[in-house]
Amino acid sequence: MPYGPNGNFTRVMNWTSDYENGIEIVCDRHDAEDDNFAQGFNVAFCRDGRAPATGNFKMGGFKITGLGDGASTNDAVNKKQLDEQNTELQNQIDAISTDLSDTSFIGDIKASLQTSNHGKWLLCDGQAVSRETYEDLFLLIGENFGAGDGVATFNLPDYRGKFLRGLGGNSASDIYTTQAEGLPNITGKITADGRELITEGAFELTETKSLGRTSDYNSMRYYNFDASLSNPIYGASEHVTPVNMAVNYFIKAL
Repeated sequence: MPYGPNGNFTRVMNWTSDYENGIEIVCDRHDAEDDNFAQGFNVAFCRDGRAPATGNFKMGGFKITGLGDGASTNDAVNKKQLDEQNTELQNQIDAISTDLSDTSFIGDIKASLQTSNHGKWLLCDGQAVSRETYEDLFLLIGENFGAGDGVATFNLPDYRGKFLRGLGGNSASDIYTTQAEGLPNITGKITADGRELITEGAFELTETKSLGRTSDYNSMRYYNFDASLSNPIYGASEHVTPVNMAVNYFIKAL
């Protein structure tokens, strides 16, 4: 049976036409059978797609297996392609969620119990890092914490063993300078004025006792040294270093 011009299979002979044209017919019982053959072929698939589907396929619970990867717009896709697409989509969603939840900016500092570089954060231990990889951070801090090798790297700040303090007031003049430790000076003076001793600063007269003498030297004077008299910062705490626990500082690099 040939494939007709209208996209359907057709039978080779037309018995009715042959009869009308005087063609001898050996048997006239083939019309219905030929029509059945043509109809059967018309509802079948051709591998080259010449016979398109005209309705939905009822699979009866069975699966189409061995389906190749779809390549064109109208191609069917298999489960493997769907899984890969879903994975890619989930990765994109996760990345967007991470970006939305990360409100930090390059150059921000955080305290953490992490012990090494992680994610977009680098440990502030003075390490040298790539100027190219961390271009934006280099544009921000430059060589202020160290030039690295002077060509391909630069140094991060080194905050080990240091407290971070707000800029301004009587702190260091910029964020790149380490302010040396120190304490205010303690001053005091005792001046002899005849029989009296005059105290200033951290010295004070605390007690005078009579010696029971009739001479001019009939009293004993006691002087104490008290640093808080020189500066009230002294005595305000039992120690210079505040109670603390160590953490690691990290800088946002990407």
